Amino acid sequence: MHSKKESILKRWHSFRISPKACAKKWGHQYWQEKDGLKSVSCKNCPSFNLGKNQCAIGFGTPTRKCVISSIEAHFYDCKDESILEIGYGRFKLAKNLIQRSGGTWTGIEPKQSETNKVEIGKGGYGLATDIRFPDDTFDRVFGVQSIEHWGQKAGNPREPSSYQDCISEIGRVLKPGGIFYQDTAAHYHGNEIFIMADLKKIRELFPEDQWQNVQIEQWRKDYQPLERLEPQPRMVEDWPIEITSYPQEDVDEIIANRVVWMMVITAEKI
Repeated sequence: MHSKKESILKRWHSFRISPKACAKKWGHQYWQEKDGLKSVSCKNCPSFNLGKNQCAIGFGTPTRKCVISSIEAHFYDCKDESILEIGYGRFKLAKNLIQRSGGTWTGIEPKQSETNKVEIGKGGYGLATDIRFPDDTFDRVFGVQSIEHWGQKAGNPREPSSYQDCISEIGRVLKPGGIFYQDTAAHYHGNEIFIMADLKKIRELFPEDQWQNVQIEQWRKDYQPLERLEPQPRMVEDWPIEITSYPQEDVDEIIANRVVWMMVITAEKI
């Protein structure tokens, strides 16, 4: 549960966000290449305040600070782009950056009434498996902390979705050359491939004849000198429901290590 102060700080950050300031902060290589992945360590992240030895994002959980940083890095230049957000909720940082940098934001949200029909430039009802737009509509399709829930079993009010169906539907509405973006916590909750951080299976969600330049960024996996983040016990309680395809010794190893980090997945439609 967010405190009132944190909620105010989050809204203020979204309200005052500037594409120009984000371009200055993120318009250079902020990651390190490692084992075919992009690694964003805390100590080398542009959001790290070296003088105070802490993250400069002054609100949110450690992974939420990474989410905010990643959104700043990926969405400060959206000029003339039509961009769809899946599961937009009340978090407006990405929406504000898109619109202020010259793009058009549209959103779909499963918690909206089905009578709230979506149209370009507005939010309305929709699912990752049911995007009510024509083929080749969007330059980008993205979501913030939503992909892990599409195929989630525990506490899901609807039947878990097929990732193959979700990725196919997103690919349908993306223009050729369009970009897919999702961020999610690793070793935390949701579908088992994200709890296990199974990068091989995550890459396999994107068929090679339909997608290219599949990239995975690891934010905060190298968390020093900041605090270690562990999964909350209530999240781990759901793991036996979610994790059914992996040996118990692999699960035990993750439980023993207990390090949560943030994953960003991007891919380009062919």
